Parts: sequence; C-alpha cells; structure tokens
Amino acid sequence: MQDFHVVIVGAGLGGLCLAQGLKRAGIGFDVYERDPAPDSRIQGYRIRIDADGQRALRACLTPELFDLFRATASVSASAGRFLTPQLLPISGRTPASWTTDEDEDAGDVSVNRQTLREILLSGLEDHVHFGHGFTRYRCMGDGSVEALFEGLSPIFCNLLVGADGVNSAVRRQLIPYAEPIDTGSICIYGKIELPLAMDSDVFSDGTTVIFADGCTAIFDAMRFADDFSKLAAGHAPRCKLTPMADYLYWALIGPVQRLGLKNYDHAQDLPILLRTALRGWHPDLKQIITRSKPEAVAALPVRSGRPDALWPFGSVTLLGDAIHAMSPAGGLGANTALEDARVLAKILADARAAARPANIALLDYEADMRERAGRAIDASERGAAMLFKDIA
Repeated sequence: MQDFHVVIVGAGLGGLCLAQGLKRAGIGFDVYERDPAPDSRIQGYRIRIDADGQRALRACLTPELFDLFRATASVSASAGRFLTPQLLPISGRTPASWTTDEDEDAGDVSVNRQTLREILLSGLEDHVHFGHGFTRYRCMGDGSVEALFEGLSPIFCNLLVGADGVNSAVRRQLIPYAEPIDTGSICIYGKIELPLAMDSDVFSDGTTVIFADGCTAIFDAMRFADDFSKLAAGHAPRCKLTPMADYLYWALIGPVQRLGLKNYDHAQDLPILLRTALRGWHPDLKQIITRSKPEAVAALPVRSGRPDALWPFGSVTLLGDAIHAMSPAGGLGANTALEDARVLAKILADARAAARPANIALLDYEADMRERAGRAIDASERGAAMLFKDIA
C-alpha cells in the first residue's frame, strides 16, 4: 500500500474527518465536492457532538485542531430543560440517546456546523476540490477504480469512498436497491441572533426542548467564549474561521402532516408554521420563529438509510449519510459518520502496516459500520417515537 490513494466523494463532516485521519496516517487522498464552495448553501447551524464523535475527532485531527474544536464550542450550559408549549415543566419524554451530562470530558458539546467544517478543512486545502460533481465510477481489472467527475479527466484510485450524503450518487451506482426510506417526517431549522428582544430569559442559556402533541421543538443558545479569529490564532494559527456571533438555534421536528407541510413550499414556511404547528404555543416561542430571517430557515425531509444492504466485494465503500441516514431525533447521525471516518482511517492504516490488501480490510470496516449504524438507527427511531407522541 506504499502508493495507495483514496478518493473521497463529498466534503461533509464525515468525508473531511476521514481525510484528516488519512493525512495523519500518511495515506494519500483527494476529496471531490459538488458544491462550488464550503459555504455555498445552508447545511445546518448547531450540531451536538457526543463522546463517540469527540473520540473520532481527537483521533483524526491534529492536537492543535482538536483543541480549536473544543475552544469554539458553545459555552452555554449543556443541561437541558424540558417544557410544554406553554413553557411548563414536563418529564418522561427524553430519548435515551440524549445526554445532559455536564462533565467536560464525557458530555455532549454544541458547535456551529460551519465552524467544525472549516476546522476539518484546515490543512487539506490542496486536496479538497470544490465544484466537481461525481458522475460514475468503473472498477478496473487490477482492482483500482476509475472515478469520473464533472469538469475533470478520469481519476484513478485504489479506493473510492462515497461520503456524499443522503442523495449519494456513489450509493445509487453501488447499491441502487438501497435508497433511503422516507419516514414521513421533516426537520425545519433556523436561527436568530442573541440577545433576544423579549422579556423571557427561558431561552437565553443552554438547551430548551419543547414537547408538543406529535412534534418537538429544540432551542439551543449558542454562545462563544471569544472571537473565533483569536481562538484560531491561539490554537491553530493556519486555520481560518468565519466570525460567528452568538445566536439561538431552533429546530422543529415532526411528521409533515402534523406540521401542515404536506404540500411544502419553502417561500411560505414561516406563515404555515405559525398557523398550524405553533397554534396555542406560548407567544415567546412564536416570536423566535417568526422573527428568524426567512433566508436563515431551511427544511429537510427525514429519511432512514439501509446499512444492512450488502454490496459487491471490491474497492468502493460508503460512509455516513450515504449509507445510514437517520432521524435527528436521536442526535446520532453526524457522530456515527465521524466514527465511520475514525474506524476506516485506522483500518486502512493497520492494513498498510501489515501489508494486508485494502479491499480485504474494507470488509472489517463495513461489518463494524453496519453494526454501529444499525444500533444508531434503531435508537433514532425509538427517539422519534418518543418525540412525536402526544402529550398525555
């Protein structure tokens, strides 16, 4: 595996984490991304990284970049408060995969998704190629793979990794019979800058979870310890971070019919939410959503992947949402993708050290991924059932 080269399709969190892990292991790689730039579209705001996700980042990032990841996390309290739409206390609805452990080393941390992506991009600039959508691949007789991308000549590699998300073009060619299942639910998310122009201080710090009949809303105050340029200069001077003001992240998750979004039109999302999903809710909740700028609001259908699907033995594999998309109800999707990256990077590094063929080593990764992802999807589905049930 001396001249071994990996091509990663997709510059999301999982693909970039794998690239960082391969770089640390001294394995050649390149990443190709369809989007023209890292910030060309909204991909979410707040993301919670659990103990497994943090372990993966620690293993794949340099110590300096990992320290920067921790330094740019929200400093708001991590312990959650659980309320009804009228802001009254409620209990018995929290999914088992959620943690409110405030121990610095064991608990979840909230980070800005774009900031984490910029940290994961740091040091990879010469190997990440934006504006080149994947079209197809061809397995060669010698075990290598020819990959075709828009605007480029054919690229040859020893391993092709599809990390291109829930709409993965790599998956569609590798296992066309394993399209993700539409769960019938949707996640609408947005943000509004802090401080809030209201008297209530319920949302000013930490996480607030609103359990309603058939749906759930999450509000997370994202406050940062210092200017990101100062934090980068102190931890990883070569990393360039976009400035980030404090904000309140919100997400509304539920079945499309419950939210009145069966005939969803993005241009009309806020009025629809106010008229249907938020009827009878506390005025402060309505204010947060209605005062969010429409361009800062997005919606994604919730789909469930098929990690149990088997594909032909060879030099093509899948990672993250490309194979195991799952409901955000469990908070496990991104963390499972980061763990995919850690496991795959380690298996490839170990295979190189033992002079073991990479396609044989892939079988170990895929078996591990299927088991982990299956458990995560099950937990996410149980979490969704908890979040979407009616208030007793």
